[in-house]
Amino acid sequence: MSWVAVGAAAAVASAAITGYSAYSSNKTAQEQAKADAEAQAAQGRLEAERILKQKEKQQSAARAAAAANGLDVNEGTAIKINDTIEQYGQYDAEMARQTGYNASQKLQAAASQYGANATTSALSGALNTASAGASAYKSYQKGWK
Repeated sequence: MSWVAVGAAAAVASAAITGYSAYSSNKTAQEQAKADAEAQAAQGRLEAERILKQKEKQQSAARAAAAANGLDVNEGTAIKINDTIEQYGQYDAEMARQTGYNASQKLQAAASQYGANATTSALSGALNTASAGASAYKSYQKGWK
């Protein structure tokens, strides 16, 4: 085997390895971004649940304080306090849920881009390998003439 053939084989192998490496790297990044997106959405939901539990504790404490002071917890100021705690708690929970969702959507977009990059890398790698093979074949033919 001539040095030209060895160089040609090395060029073809290098192009194939480079393409596969870029493809593999982007696929791994895509999978990680998807997993991170799911984790962010779940974290938002868990935070919302925590906020709603805290809201219930605050409402109970407010009702207990009102009752301890001799107020009727089913009318007037006690109802207004309870409603305000409910409103703020629901708002905070929804904000936590939306924050998790928004973060997950950004990561899903990144995952999509990594997937597109992986596809491009695979095609580019195949074309570069074919190009290196064709170039090597030409060099090989010239070497024998």
